[in-house]
Amino acid sequence: MTTDTHAGHHTTEVHEHGDGCGHEAVAHGDHLDYIHDGHQHALHGEHYDEH
Repeated sequence: MTTDTHAGHHTTEVHEHGDGCGHEAVAHGDHLDYIHDGHQHALHGEHYDEH
């Protein structure tokens, strides 16, 4: 299995995912990830990791 790694991280200063942000929320364990530009964003500190 291969993993597509994206170069950058989106910071919470640029966009904060949450209710009404316009992106689909996906349950992931004990938290929500958000679908953005065809991949999942996972909150990690003050930025979002891209899956």
